Amino acid sequence: MCIIVMAKANAVVQWECRTRIYAGHDAWKLVASEQQPSWSRSVLVLGSGFAAANFRLVEEVRRRLDVPMGKTQLVQAPATVEQVESLVTLLAGSDAETVVAIGGTATLDVTKIACHEFADDRTLTTIRARGTRQGVITLPFGSPGRVRQVLVPTTIGPAAEIRPYAAVQLRGQQRLIYGAGLQPLLAVIDSEFTDSLPQHALLGGILASLIRFVDPHIDGSSHGLLTVAAIRNAVSVLVSLGNRAQDNGLAASDRLRASYLNAAQTGLTFAERHPYVSTTCAIAAEMTGALKLRPVTAMAAVLPHLWRRIENGDSRFGDGGRLRQAWGWIRAAGYPDLPDDPAEGIAELIRFWGIDIGVPRGDQAVNLAASRTARFWGGKASPLAGVSVADLRDLISDTVSRDDDSAGSAT
Repeated sequence: MCIIVMAKANAVVQWECRTRIYAGHDAWKLVASEQQPSWSRSVLVLGSGFAAANFRLVEEVRRRLDVPMGKTQLVQAPATVEQVESLVTLLAGSDAETVVAIGGTATLDVTKIACHEFADDRTLTTIRARGTRQGVITLPFGSPGRVRQVLVPTTIGPAAEIRPYAAVQLRGQQRLIYGAGLQPLLAVIDSEFTDSLPQHALLGGILASLIRFVDPHIDGSSHGLLTVAAIRNAVSVLVSLGNRAQDNGLAASDRLRASYLNAAQTGLTFAERHPYVSTTCAIAAEMTGALKLRPVTAMAAVLPHLWRRIENGDSRFGDGGRLRQAWGWIRAAGYPDLPDDPAEGIAELIRFWGIDIGVPRGDQAVNLAASRTARFWGGKASPLAGVSVADLRDLISDTVSRDDDSAGSAT
């Protein structure tokens, strides 16, 4: 079970995973004081951007945990195999018992894979071997947990601190790693660590989280009434948070609420559905590498065109009835004036939130993204089974920047 201990609130929430999460304002101080004796042999991993923007907070954490600079590693996005190897070397040389990672998705993913490799040196070998032919790589063995991981996210959206996934670039291509051993035993969700997030990062994270809830609803698979209700509630809350973030930013309590929802993604919504990769995420993964995009840009750019195909009756990409139902939830949660048409509406919402959807022109890169998507994500059990390279090329081509800015009208 996943147990969330809310600092200063005495509330406990449970989901189906093995991670114990401390959540609340100053939650990291609670963890540091409760488990003080175990910090003596720690390694600190920091996102370079977060560390530069939050020097005082980082120094306070380092002093409280008594971690010397020689046992600190900076990670710069994107996560790469080389950064994983560097951290494994540091872990081995430090005789570490605990790894504390503070940063965005790349920082947490590098830490998760490095700890798995440190516990079982077959990890990177498996990733390299299977990464040449698979988009999502399932680790066939579990990590015995040689070191304890404490993950502290500084972004909203990915839920990397709790999900049994990690993304890494292998020879310039993004690969998704799945394994139960990638889930840490301890995570800390603290509003202080998301206080410096700019508005565009907040809204981008909320959109990414919204997509991760909506995608499983519209992919055509069966869901129980309880799961549908949970998805609807999460969508409503996220849209409401996005509305507030667009107007005035988000208070600490709202940032925590968004993080709770991300953690809940590993529970009821994805129960017994791991590994799970949606159509949106599979296409966006290859667009990210081939077109040199940020992940949220790729997701936001392709989404209206993907929804247009679903609305036009192409069931390979999703169920039209469920899409219209989900879009109804989004409009009801705070945007009743958006168009009834889901594709037009989501394009307008993305523009209203100011999320970048600029995809550079380039036929060669588009062709590469399409062929890679079909090659790595088009297997029999994948969400893109039966979708040709030509169809993928047409879809990705529609996302390329154009003067008329007509994303919602793609056919």
